[in-house]
Amino acid sequence: MRIERTNDLEEILRCLPFEREIRKKGRETTRESDLLLFINSQLENPLFGFWVAYDEDEVIGYTIAMISLIPRAERLHLLRIYAKMEGLKEQFENILTDWAKEYKIKIVQMTATKHIKAFVRRYKWKVVSVNLERRI
Repeated sequence: MRIERTNDLEEILRCLPFEREIRKKGRETTRESDLLLFINSQLENPLFGFWVAYDEDEVIGYTIAMISLIPRAERLHLLRIYAKMEGLKEQFENILTDWAKEYKIKIVQMTATKHIKAFVRRYKWKVVSVNLERRI
């Protein structure tokens, strides 16, 4: 198994079946095309990262993250971790931790809309705020 950071759109597109699975299970509501447009717009941004895990030539997982260097809001924003095999999630987290340390980042943040208690219980996340929104 190997994990590689990529900005090759063809390699990123190989992850689409997993994105479709996530949407089919109701864990994501954004349109796939919107995600791809966003990723494509960020590929040259050094504070954006897309890593793909391979078993031989088969894609078995990926992670997407961004680093914010905004004063008092310096953090790693975890956008997605998809891991098809045991232990891969932890390997992705180690890669992201090392990447964040390069920028002296000490906080990782993610947004969840479902299964909040499971993230807290199973993955040791801590709820630190509530996001509110309204339509304009």
